[in-house]
Amino acid sequence: MNAAAPPDDTLIRIRGLTTVLNGKKVFDALDLDIPRGKVTAIMGPSGTGKTTLLKHITGQMHGDAGQILVDGQNVPELSREALYALREKIGYLFQNSALLTDFDVFENVAFPLRQHTKLPEVLIRNLVLTKLQAVGLRGAAGLMPSELSGGMARRVALARAIVFDPMLILYDEPFVGLDPIALNQVLKLIRTLNETLGITSVLVAHELDAIKQVADHIFLIANGKVVAQGDPRTIADDGSPWTRQFFGGEADGPVPFQYPAGDYAEALGFPRRGA
Repeated sequence: MNAAAPPDDTLIRIRGLTTVLNGKKVFDALDLDIPRGKVTAIMGPSGTGKTTLLKHITGQMHGDAGQILVDGQNVPELSREALYALREKIGYLFQNSALLTDFDVFENVAFPLRQHTKLPEVLIRNLVLTKLQAVGLRGAAGLMPSELSGGMARRVALARAIVFDPMLILYDEPFVGLDPIALNQVLKLIRTLNETLGITSVLVAHELDAIKQVADHIFLIANGKVVAQGDPRTIADDGSPWTRQFFGGEADGPVPFQYPAGDYAEALGFPRRGA
């Protein structure tokens, strides 16, 4: 009798992803592997497609070529039913938290359960309170979103993201607008949930200091490809012009200060030299 094959250590495998939007090549045969049970950060200059990559992973967008395998399933080829089943295994934390303003904290967390299950009310209550307890906000269950601080809203959104006990959580700019206390609370939650629940986490973020505290690996994306990757604590010192510009905040470099344009003098109406 053959032994069972060991589980694949890679949860998300992207191969040859090419995406063109409005004539611009966002991804150019992108290859990227995200390991199970780890916290992986996706970083890069603005407009390089980091959030777009998350949309590809969840099947909200399809590329022009390539494969996106999530837990062994090629997302672009999934049927609607299979895609919805996969999405129930994925939690998503939006940049603005995306709480429903007419619902209190409890009902915001309960919303996915009410929409996608027929669980009895007592079980929904227990699940919601368990998730709120995990993010330290069980006592805020009756508050409205307008009564929450930015950090509290982010934590409620995280409770909602884990209500189905997902295998994967995607974080889109989770640190934006947080004060130092709220930032450290969110960092602690990401790391704790990852370790205690065995969740795989993918973060799109710009804050290297925060990433150093929580991520196991960084991918730096630019020009449609991975231009650098490595340990968050050492990647800024790898000598690459991409990492030197991005992490050093240099105004000019591989990402030019000037957007590509025609001849400047000609645009101002001056005759060409030698004409």
